[in-house]
Amino acid sequence: MDNDGLVARRLIEAAARSGASLIAETAAAVSGWAVLVDPAMRAVYSSPDRAAAAGISAAAGTGSVTGAGGERARSGDADDGPDTTVRQVVGATLVVHAGPDVSARRVELVTRTTAGLLEVRARRAEELTSAEMRLHAVLTRLLLRGETGLAAEVVGGLASHATVYRLSGGADPQATYQAVWRALLPTGARQGASTLITLLDGELVVVALHDAARDDGRVLRLIARSAERHGLLGGVADPAPLDMLAAAFTEAGQARAGAAAGRRLVPAAGLGDRALLRIIPPDRLTAWASSLLGPLTAPQRQALEGWLRTGSVGAMAQMLGISRGTARSRLRTAGERLGGLDTPLALAQLSLALRAPEADPAEAAGWAGADPPAALPTELVDTALARRWAGALTKPLDTPQRIALGVWLGHLGSIAPAAEELGLHRTTLRRWLEEIGRLLDVDLSSAAVRADLYLALETLARPDGPPGALPRRGGRTYHRPMAR
Repeated sequence: MDNDGLVARRLIEAAARSGASLIAETAAAVSGWAVLVDPAMRAVYSSPDRAAAAGISAAAGTGSVTGAGGERARSGDADDGPDTTVRQVVGATLVVHAGPDVSARRVELVTRTTAGLLEVRARRAEELTSAEMRLHAVLTRLLLRGETGLAAEVVGGLASHATVYRLSGGADPQATYQAVWRALLPTGARQGASTLITLLDGELVVVALHDAARDDGRVLRLIARSAERHGLLGGVADPAPLDMLAAAFTEAGQARAGAAAGRRLVPAAGLGDRALLRIIPPDRLTAWASSLLGPLTAPQRQALEGWLRTGSVGAMAQMLGISRGTARSRLRTAGERLGGLDTPLALAQLSLALRAPEADPAEAAGWAGADPPAALPTELVDTALARRWAGALTKPLDTPQRIALGVWLGHLGSIAPAAEELGLHRTTLRRWLEEIGRLLDVDLSSAAVRADLYLALETLARPDGPPGALPRRGGRTYHRPMAR
């Protein structure tokens, strides 16, 4: 075996190259494996790769015995026995498992040296943190202003989608900012501009960038832990294309208003696992959406998505940095190419299509010639599954509430015409909608929520429509038959 000095030198040389090289050299030095685990119990570096699960288990496991210097000698599983050492380093956990012929002294030397080198790498990273934080703030502000091209030039390219988190509260915003920064970017293991963290007007804003319409959930888990630990209340928006970041920022702020001590992080849509996207295979959704949106140019699609998210031509125009006349022109042309934007069903379908992952041209071509669906096409999801999803989503509502919700959604969320059709006072309808929101635990101001609920009600609708005269609360009846 190599002498101690040579082992230490090799570890130092590896640390100078990268964190991954240091962990690989650590594993080689103990003839075993080594893993660096982040606070979300994910492997930052692992050598070999197959050791990641064992390392995460050791870092999160119980029954450990704490030894001198803060390391824990573990016992139990074959891969997590008495030769496994767990040691806390800055913002992460180092797990080292030695081979059977390696002495305890060598394991201690390697573990302590690696931990020290990780500390050094973390300190070096912290020297750059101030400048990096400023860069994150600049990039976030550029994206919120719609300057996606300029932001991409600054960092050499960005992902296509983002999930926005907005958090407030805590005794010391600056200290919380630093803590969340360390949790999301542990031990100097920076991942480019994949996660932007900044303070805006005393509010902690995190923008998780990812290539698909869904992220992997790592940032969500870490932020949920940080919110609980630091007493933060926050909202998280639906994943959105980068050019829709301003709308997603607003959605996250609206969601945060519903946060409370028992539920510190609130999603904007509020549907979570109940969302329609969860039951549709992504490849089918992608092909269908590409066919549906195929006639649109990029500016028209951008205008349509901005309008659906904000519900206002003026807000969409301001977000995209265009005049109201240009905004109306793009929407008018989009409507002509899509066959109309004047029905709630068409808008609900478009909202679903705009949330689909980007498609390859071949996938879109595979759907060519398909007729627009009446509600949910069987090519996306079979009828039985669609009805089970719709029934489960709307189950908390009684029949009058379902009718009121359907009529309101049919009028694109407008209170006055919906109340007139229902024969209800506007205040009564508002009260009913508030109760519906509480029963479903959703934010009815979310375009995604409204689209999913409308499609669910349409999936469950009977051919002859709802009854013409249903008992209203207090034994009264609707004034006249209601049509949807």
